[in-house]
Amino acid sequence: MNILCIGGGPAGLYFALLMKQQNPAHRITVVERNRPFDTFGWGVVLSDQTLDNLRAADAPTAALIGDAFNHWDDIEVFFKGRSVRSTGHGFCGIGRKRLLNILQDRCLELGVELVFETDVADDQALAAQYHADLVIASDGLNSRIRTRYASVYQPDIDLRQCRFVWLGTKKKFDAFTFAFEQTEHGWFQAHAYQFDADTSTFIVETPEAVWKAHGLDRMEQPEAIAFCEKLFAKYLDGNALISNATHLRGSANWIRFPRVICNTWVHREAIGGKQVPIVLMGDAAHTAHFSIGSGTKLALEDAIDLANEFATGLPIDEVLQHYEARRSVEVLKIQNAARNSTEWFENVARYTGMPIEQFTYSLLTRSQRISHENLRLRDAAWLEGYEAWLAAARPAAGPPQGGAAPSGGSATGEAVKRGGSSLAIPPMLTPFTLKDLTLKNRIVVSPMATYSAVEGVPQDFHLVHLGARAGWRRAGDGGDDQPHAREPHHARLPRPVERCAASRLRAHRELCARQQHGPDRPAAGPQRPQGLHPRGLGGHGRATADGQLAPAGREPPRLRRTEPDACRHDPRRHGPRDRRLCGQRPPRRGLRL
Repeated sequence: MNILCIGGGPAGLYFALLMKQQNPAHRITVVERNRPFDTFGWGVVLSDQTLDNLRAADAPTAALIGDAFNHWDDIEVFFKGRSVRSTGHGFCGIGRKRLLNILQDRCLELGVELVFETDVADDQALAAQYHADLVIASDGLNSRIRTRYASVYQPDIDLRQCRFVWLGTKKKFDAFTFAFEQTEHGWFQAHAYQFDADTSTFIVETPEAVWKAHGLDRMEQPEAIAFCEKLFAKYLDGNALISNATHLRGSANWIRFPRVICNTWVHREAIGGKQVPIVLMGDAAHTAHFSIGSGTKLALEDAIDLANEFATGLPIDEVLQHYEARRSVEVLKIQNAARNSTEWFENVARYTGMPIEQFTYSLLTRSQRISHENLRLRDAAWLEGYEAWLAAARPAAGPPQGGAAPSGGSATGEAVKRGGSSLAIPPMLTPFTLKDLTLKNRIVVSPMATYSAVEGVPQDFHLVHLGARAGWRRAGDGGDDQPHAREPHHARLPRPVERCAASRLRAHRELCARQQHGPDRPAAGPQRPQGLHPRGLGGHGRATADGQLAPAGREPPRLRRTEPDACRHDPRRHGPRDRRLCGQRPPRRGLRL
């Protein structure tokens, strides 16, 4: 098979060497517009998991990349004159130029043809020249091929709100570093990490409004770099910031991140008398914000996935169909996390009222890919200290404003004794204060759409439905919370809820009985009350101001879709078990809505 890769970035090079390794009979050509040692990035970041994927796909290449990596486990956050460090995160940094050179050398070793300094203006003409059976469009973020066939690929490009610039420095950071600095116009943040023996990437980011307020949109590169050096001087230890895009004029090196997603990844074009697939890969197909460091990861894993699919021996149409279906889902997962992370940094001012402990926790969990318990696996000591610090907050005073997490506790406190050990109260059970309102815990349960509170007050349906699903109860005198999955619903309710449930259900049954047999209602069948709306009682009627039922009316009509309140609150909508709890017998026929 003749394969043409247009674009010599990580995606195109890695796919070329994997396919050549898979079948040396393939004729594979990679065409790149730059020279072999030209690159306009600094370092790239890969996780330990991505390195494992590379080892499984091509161990020799993975070994070369691994030897060139600078590895670190820590993340350090600088905020308002203090710093917090967390470990166990597992990242690797490598210079983009070094990564490309490793992939280029491996391609040449395996027999892939590399063509440099060739700007491809017409992909069809080039495909015809090389008699291509497959074209890989790996021509990057500003893909000409994606633009040419936009009606097929249907790209969606979203320019985000912050401006950022890629810089470098000789300051060596021993952790992935986030530094936040406030100016008179707003906040700037730096993302810094070491990627080789003596160089670090230093990305400066700020909302566009702040960027313009400082006049950075009107500054030339040297002046803007001097501004950043002064702003982040305390972290640079006298080292300069360096640009490798000096060919750009003015503020052109400050860009807004473009989030790219394509509806379709494969286009077929008649070239040389045959249908040739033109397949998007890497940044041409998708992007992910640099704050989660997954752009290169996605490009390499695109290449691995498509090469693995070809190894199955299926027809090329099925291979491409499977590739697009699988990778589009995986990319959406990463892009979802990247969007969350992007929005956190775009709105960082929202979190700057927090003390650094809470600010750091928010930053570490911003993408929602790292959960509370995942943090425990990464750095149990840090998380336990954070839990103790959070539990020490007094509802009347709000969270503490700094200092080490205390040990010991009080009634509002931060620790309880269980089984001879001291554990911090779980964060979800600590009080939450918003202005003058203090809640006993941070648990919020969303009810189903079949019922609603009345003027903010939960009703019987809430109690029966949500209470029946309480999966824990206080068991024994020891006070340990124990799961009781096989016990009936009422046995699993916490004791205070059991008492409340019993009293509420008794009142509910009495009300149902009064509605059906009380002095204000004729005995001849169910009738609809008049006057007040029937919402909130879990039954047909509602009490008047003096506690009596409103006068009865005619028999209620059949429920219709145009009566949402009736559909939601009429007990005929309840399940059989709920009707038994209310003392009602299920109707013989089901209700049709």
